[in-house]
Amino acid sequence: MFFARDVVGAGLPSLTYMLVFADSGARLPKGVGTRTPEDVAAAVVRAIEQNRAELDVAPLALRLGGAFGGMAPAIAATINRRLGSERVAEQLADGQRSQR
Repeated sequence: MFFARDVVGAGLPSLTYMLVFADSGARLPKGVGTRTPEDVAAAVVRAIEQNRAELDVAPLALRLGGAFGGMAPAIAATINRRLGSERVAEQLADGQRSQR
């Protein structure tokens, strides 16, 4: 007989965005951190061990910004523009142009 507790789960980070960002050469604004491959690997192991479908690996500042953006999108967009989000987006686009 099959029981839900017998299911083994596996988490998968969104590697597409990570690879696109890494390949682009874009630079994040000062104070916005990234995670190492070891951090991502540890998160995948935790997701598997805890049977979680999703596990956020982003640095605290990015997670807080995302949460704030969900509560006050217009204010968050204004803050992001002032912090250089348009420059980062342009760098991403320029860095990936040859991939299109």
